[in-house]
Amino acid sequence: MTIQEGPYYERTDTYVEPQPAVVQPATVVQPAPAVVHPAAVVAPAAASVRTASGRRFAPDAIVTALVGLALLLIGLIAITRAGLDGPMSDPVVSVLGFTHTATLGFIEAGLGLCLLLCGATQSRSGALFFGSVLGIAGFVGAVQADSFKHSLALESSMAWLAVIAAVAVVLSALLMPRVVTRSTTIEHV
Repeated sequence: MTIQEGPYYERTDTYVEPQPAVVQPATVVQPAPAVVHPAAVVAPAAASVRTASGRRFAPDAIVTALVGLALLLIGLIAITRAGLDGPMSDPVVSVLGFTHTATLGFIEAGLGLCLLLCGATQSRSGALFFGSVLGIAGFVGAVQADSFKHSLALESSMAWLAVIAAVAVVLSALLMPRVVTRSTTIEHV
């Protein structure tokens, strides 16, 4: 990850610009006859140091990353508890009071990973896309919970929580402004 990625970063660049040498006329006196010869004395070169800094803060990326992290952890816990040694729809395990199968755990972990990556890279379009996928899948699962009772062990209340999380991701990506601050300081040395 570079310095420009993530929900918050600070960047500072420093440039040293040498100034042209200043030539000042001077007179040199010889000890013999009083003859004055003009001579040039070169003064040390002056420089200016320009420091440019910028800061960016994206609160929508933080919301997206937190929802993604929560989904990823819930999915991984469901996969770990259900195991992979039998069918994906059996056994049915409980995670945070909701029933899960390994298949539902993989779906949650996959969407959670995508949302976490969108938050880390500050991708609004990715957050909108994967947030919409989560919301649509959650709504279908909430309305048709009986259809997914055997394969996913999906409860209607868990699906509605997914819809609420998706609404939070999509609204934050659409409505939260990103703050960018830039400043430049010039010092003459």
